[in-house]
Amino acid sequence: MDAELKPCPICNSKAELKEAHYLESELPYSYVHCTNEACTLNHNAAHFSSSKSEAKNDEDAIAAWNKRQQIPAHH
Repeated sequence: MDAELKPCPICNSKAELKEAHYLESELPYSYVHCTNEACTLNHNAAHFSSSKSEAKNDEDAIAAWNKRQQIPAHH
């Protein structure tokens, strides 16, 4: 997948696309998460699973991540 990921909308850190398989069914899924381990979005990400293809899962995960709005930091 060549689509560029936007940075994290919470902390502005780099984002990363991950691919995995559900243990029960072995169906593939994709998700994007923040690489900053201290960020809320490091572990909280939507999974995109489709019977169509892993490439479609990647595309859906990237599109959803990139549509997120930047969240202003509270100081």
